[in-house]
Amino acid sequence: MTTGLEVRDLTMTFSGVDALAQVSFSIGEGVWLGLIGPNGSGKSTMLNVLSGLYRPRAGSVVMNGHDLQAVRARHRIRQGLSRTFQHPQLAASLTILENVMVGAAHRPTAEAPSPPASDSGAEWLRRLGCDEYAEHLPSEAPYGVQKLAEVARALMSAPSLLLLDEPAAGLSARERVDLVAALKEIRRHRPTLTLCLVEHDVGLVASLCSELAVLSAGRLIANGPTQTVLADEAVKVAYLGTRSTHDATP
Repeated sequence: MTTGLEVRDLTMTFSGVDALAQVSFSIGEGVWLGLIGPNGSGKSTMLNVLSGLYRPRAGSVVMNGHDLQAVRARHRIRQGLSRTFQHPQLAASLTILENVMVGAAHRPTAEAPSPPASDSGAEWLRRLGCDEYAEHLPSEAPYGVQKLAEVARALMSAPSLLLLDEPAAGLSARERVDLVAALKEIRRHRPTLTLCLVEHDVGLVASLCSELAVLSAGRLIANGPTQTVLADEAVKVAYLGTRSTHDATP
């Protein structure tokens, strides 16, 4: 399998403290991986390193065979990496559709494959189930629609790798159902898209991702098929906060 993303011995330090410590994992092309862990485990730091917002103290990030160490954030977008943030970063004065169309300005360079003509902003809004708000300002749209609009904008850059930072945070139960449906629609239309999903809702992650990587205190404690990782004792203790009965103290 072709590797869409490879993280090698990544270390990120703030004020002498390792937020990430020698973390290594890879994601195959077209694979959806969930990056999970408790608060403060390094998940958002990892996304910031991958997207070029932070420069690591050591280690490397390789996407589609290209080392991104010296590539700045804005240039990583043109090489096929796109992301969303925990809180929607939409321009208040632009409509939902206009915000989505901004992503088209960051499509890959000429040597990269061109996106299908059907991948217009309006079409992505329709696929994600929020086209009725296309002409509304962000302030006039539900929070769930704002989140999906940011995903649609990220897709407009025709990425080969998409990073999603807690897309379900702040959503109602109904909006979470809509989010899962929208993400499955993305997979149907972009089967070769590699995706890294940071999310606290383990059930949501498990319903979408075939693989998991688990961080705890900046270290990778498990990585592999979703169900195998969720059954791992270290994951249960560090992330889920439970232990098997036979490990419990009488």
